[in-house]
Amino acid sequence: MSATNPSTEYEALLHVVARLSSRFRSVDEDVVRDIVIEEFIAFDGAWLRHYVPVLVEGRALRRLRSLTGRDSSGRNDETLAAAG
Repeated sequence: MSATNPSTEYEALLHVVARLSSRFRSVDEDVVRDIVIEEFIAFDGAWLRHYVPVLVEGRALRRLRSLTGRDSSGRNDETLAAAG
C-alpha cells in the first residue's frame, strides 16, 4: 500500500483514516473511521471518483476539528484563549 499513490479508493480511504487518527490521537480510531465512512457515503453518487478521498478527508478533518475544539493550526480552544 502506497500512501502517495493508492491503487484503489478503499486503499486511499485507509490512508485517510490512518492520517486523521495520528493527527487526532485523543479521538478513538473507530470514531475517526465512522466519520470517514459517513463522509464517504455522502459522495456515493459522485461521477468523478478520483477526488473523493481528498474531499472525504477535508470534510472529516473539519468534523474532527469541531469535535475536539481545534482550529486550523491544530491548537485547541484553551491554547487560543491563553494566546489571545
